[in-house]
Amino acid sequence: MGKIATEPGWKRLGWPVLLLGLAAFLFSDRLHQPSLWFDEGWSWHLARMPIPEMLTATAADRSPFLYYLGLHFWIRVAGDSEWALRWPSMAFGVLTLALLWRLATWGWGPLAGTLAIFPAMVSPFWFYYVQEARMYAMLAAGALAALGAMEAALRRPTPFRYALWTLLSAGVTLTHYYGLFPVAAMATALGGWGLASRTERAARLRRWGWSLIGLGILVGPWLVFARQRFLQPEAFLHPPTTIPGVLAGLAQGFWPRAALWIPALALALGALFGGGSLRWRWAAVTLGSLGLMLAALVFLFPRFALFHPRYAIFLWAFWALGVGGGTAVGLQRSHVRGLSLLLWLSIGILSLGPWRALGQDPGRGRDPYREVVAHVARQMRPGEIALALRANWAVEYYWERLRVPFPLRMGPTEPLWDEEEVRRQLEEWQQESGPGEGPWRIWLIGWQQEVVDPLRLFDGLLLANGFEVGGQAFGSVWVAYYETWPPFRPRPLSPLQADFEGKIALRGFHLRPPRWPGDVLGVTVWWARVGEVPAAPRVFVHLLDDAGRLVAQQDGPLPNDLVPIDRWPPQHVYPVFTRIRVPPDRHGTYRVRVGLYDPSSGARWRVRGVAPPADGVVLGSVHLP
Repeated sequence: MGKIATEPGWKRLGWPVLLLGLAAFLFSDRLHQPSLWFDEGWSWHLARMPIPEMLTATAADRSPFLYYLGLHFWIRVAGDSEWALRWPSMAFGVLTLALLWRLATWGWGPLAGTLAIFPAMVSPFWFYYVQEARMYAMLAAGALAALGAMEAALRRPTPFRYALWTLLSAGVTLTHYYGLFPVAAMATALGGWGLASRTERAARLRRWGWSLIGLGILVGPWLVFARQRFLQPEAFLHPPTTIPGVLAGLAQGFWPRAALWIPALALALGALFGGGSLRWRWAAVTLGSLGLMLAALVFLFPRFALFHPRYAIFLWAFWALGVGGGTAVGLQRSHVRGLSLLLWLSIGILSLGPWRALGQDPGRGRDPYREVVAHVARQMRPGEIALALRANWAVEYYWERLRVPFPLRMGPTEPLWDEEEVRRQLEEWQQESGPGEGPWRIWLIGWQQEVVDPLRLFDGLLLANGFEVGGQAFGSVWVAYYETWPPFRPRPLSPLQADFEGKIALRGFHLRPPRWPGDVLGVTVWWARVGEVPAAPRVFVHLLDDAGRLVAQQDGPLPNDLVPIDRWPPQHVYPVFTRIRVPPDRHGTYRVRVGLYDPSSGARWRVRGVAPPADGVVLGSVHLP
């Protein structure tokens, strides 16, 4: 990339090498300790596949194949321990810091290079993702490397530099689909910047054109192969569709504290007041990437794309680059030196809280799947099975590593809406692994169960055909233990007609009363959408005594926030299951009442056609033993 400083090498590289060594130490510390969580289990699962199967699976996934392909070959050398699976992310994390130093030094001087490493090192956001077996650190490193190659090609437009940018940009795109945004912004900058003489303009445009053709050759076949991923939305996702929502998510995700993003943004803006031509190209690529992403999320694919700040981790890397450059610029100007130093130090001070929370959590914010599997394995007996809802490869990972001698079944990967399908699946598993007669026990391991079982059909059927022996939460993972008596009988419908404001109708219900004090009350209500529902209500289920006093309740979305009711087919009836843990000191007969209410105002929906006017419906009575 050319000469960037005149100091002797040991003086110029001393601090960066020391900081990079410290970063490598921090990033690798306790790398093996947190359990792999759901997404990391998916990485492990894909990396173990034969390459043709992997390509087919990733064609339907949210990210392309390149990271999984590298992990496929890596685990054959290093093994598939937690440490080995996460090591590539840690290595890409250190590489990202080295690229930050290189680019900041190139644009704003050696001081900026050193200062660019610091905010990255103290970022809890970055620390989390360099200790995760996912592609995000690779995406950030690739985006910075492509930015450096773009700058090199603009400064000295040789064919090799254009080819290098093409290869790196293809790698970014094939690492994650969000990589299309910085690549598109860089392609625009590469074609429109620095066009001086007519001869130079012609040569640059020719090389730029060949770069785009090469990029199309490298990336196009994959996009065609995975085109179905872009043509069909994910039915159970409800992504943010507003620009303020996306910007707020970025700010809170990158700098997880209310005020932390303010000094970082101020310093990044300060980078525009000094340095060479890189500052303008850096700003153009950063803002261009952000603008393209917002346009795609909000206007082009509001139902096709899921947003999370980690998908735009390249913006965080560009932001950190600007923080280093802006701090260096401010420190070189006497009238703002104190302010720049204050802003820079405030980033470190405001990061102490999130860092302290992260350091005190041995799981680094991840669910303890290792403990979940060990808990189930200690208590399982022959003839029992465990079911991971949804299909959860982190559970499978520890099931294999702990050599659990009992069967594990993978739950669905797509939303289930048919009770009969769930009933057939349970009976099939019972015939394969359960006892020939007598009760059958099943362990249900749930994480984001609402994604694949929005109506809670598994819980409803298992409870209606047996009882819950026990349950325990492990972070956001829930383990429930059911004893059932196959064959599984469908829940009988007790007809009941109630019209809530001409929008949603109640068509029937089923009550599964508690069997003993403190047991679960199961309430299944058959709902149908009969009109337009502009804003989805929430449902309440109340248990009332003879005087109408509230004894127990359960509120929740209908059926959940990932599958809003306005997408239900009109007049189609769905059984939505709700469970209520009854206080153990309650006995006698109680009434079950349900209704709908607006989540923002709390106002209850009125029931039409009843006198006197009501804001709920009594389903029936249950006896608490």
